Amino acid sequence: MKDEGKTKGRLIEEMALLRREVAELQEARAELERTAEALKRSEAYFRAITQNSSDIIIVVDALATITYVSPSVERFIGYRPEELIGRSGFELITEEDNPRAIGDFSQALLTKEVVIPNAFNIRHKDGTVRILEGVGKNLLDDPAVAGFVMNVRDITDRRQTEEERRQLQERLNRAERMEALGTLAGGVAHDLNNALGVLIGYSELILNDIGEESPVRPYVLSVIEGGEKASAVVRDLLILARRGVQTTKVVNLNQIIHDCLKSQAFEKLSSLNPLVRFRTELDADLNNIMAAPGHLGKVLMNLLTNAAEAMPEGGHVLIRTANRYLDRPVGAFDHVREGDYAVLSVSDSGKGISERDRPHIFEPFYTKKVMGQGGTGLGLAVVWGAVRDYDGYIDVQSQEGEGSSFSLYFPATRDPLLDEKGPVDVSRYKGRGEVILVVDDVPEQRNLAATMLNRLNYKVVMAASGEEAVAFLKKGKADLVVLDMIMDLGMNGLETYQEILGIHPSQKAIIVSGFSEMELVAQVQALGAGEYVRKPYSLESLGMAVRRALDRASGEEPPVPR
Repeated sequence: MKDEGKTKGRLIEEMALLRREVAELQEARAELERTAEALKRSEAYFRAITQNSSDIIIVVDALATITYVSPSVERFIGYRPEELIGRSGFELITEEDNPRAIGDFSQALLTKEVVIPNAFNIRHKDGTVRILEGVGKNLLDDPAVAGFVMNVRDITDRRQTEEERRQLQERLNRAERMEALGTLAGGVAHDLNNALGVLIGYSELILNDIGEESPVRPYVLSVIEGGEKASAVVRDLLILARRGVQTTKVVNLNQIIHDCLKSQAFEKLSSLNPLVRFRTELDADLNNIMAAPGHLGKVLMNLLTNAAEAMPEGGHVLIRTANRYLDRPVGAFDHVREGDYAVLSVSDSGKGISERDRPHIFEPFYTKKVMGQGGTGLGLAVVWGAVRDYDGYIDVQSQEGEGSSFSLYFPATRDPLLDEKGPVDVSRYKGRGEVILVVDDVPEQRNLAATMLNRLNYKVVMAASGEEAVAFLKKGKADLVVLDMIMDLGMNGLETYQEILGIHPSQKAIIVSGFSEMELVAQVQALGAGEYVRKPYSLESLGMAVRRALDRASGEEPPVPR
């Protein structure tokens, strides 16, 4: 009995122990289930994070073989994770960036610190290129990871935004430089053109007084030539700063080219570059355009000069014209106005333009010429100004060692060319005793204009200011007012003409100035003033403008301009 009791007691104890062990196992199982559920939730949590992260998590081994990549990679470069596992990370990097990437990775393997962000061009599955920036840490010695872990972010849009901001800032800086240049040009033009006007004007009068055989005639011609060259530089500055006034008319680029190739400037260029050959391919049915002939002639000479100077050992320059219909961007322009254009192209077989210099070629005063060997640094800037002034476009193609090609696109017009005649005989613009009021604040300029007009048989009254002109017209009359636009003291030309119209509502006037805002000139002309005559002016240009204004007032046919 005792043995039975002992056996029964052991069984009870063993049953109790078994129950405790079962309970512990059940608790352990429950704990494992809770842990598994927590792990499952954790995995789902981190999977959702990596799947929806704005970044890509990638792990590579010491050979840069991809061992893990987050599912978010598909959103950024088009590949599913399983398509990348086992491939080299360098395969995704473009050929241009690959050497740098290999070097940077080799350096990163030598440190345990976090690697600073670095950006590379990555090839998307569809062939496009994205810019990805990564920061990484070497965890190859950590058995839990055993890899180099990188956090990679797509910065393509950010880089594009930065580039747009940079370009905007560059345009702002350029605009500020041009505004400063405009202020400088305005001051120079106003003062220098007045001085040049006196120099050239009186030289022209002397030339008319002396005979063909006079020993001083060559000297006078040299003075005129020097003054005109100085005036041309000032005009270039005004064109760049958009402070000059261009008188446009219907022109044909073919005629501009013919006139240029017969000019003394081209003869000089050819003589200085005897190994350069110029040839033309001109479209006989070329569209007409609206432009200032002198302006375009300057543009063409600048292009030809640059082309010739790019071939010190000789070569060929091709001048070509053609009609084009534009309906897509051209050159560096993102948008173009759809329509017909006349195209002027100048191509050379010279040394070409380096990639470093190409973004700067149209900047004012940017030049590769040696100081003292010609050029002001305004040549291509004037070309750009012409394209901008005439609402056109420019396309530059150039490779170092293979030459350059400049193609200028000008909007076509359907208006026909005017039938222009030769030089006008002085008798056509001589005066008939009319009274001319000359208003100019510069004494030398007033006296020059008076001398010229007196020679043309006009009666001249002079006024040193707008106020003085108004005071005269309150008591007297003038058939025409020759009105300077910019006067340092008192009223300017616009204010003066407004006051004059209050006294004589139909008063005729022409505008003279070496510098003036186009808007200001337009306002005066809208009030009834006639032509704009740029200083320094000649006897013919002033006389013709005066005669035309007077004849329009009387209803007579004005003389035909040259």
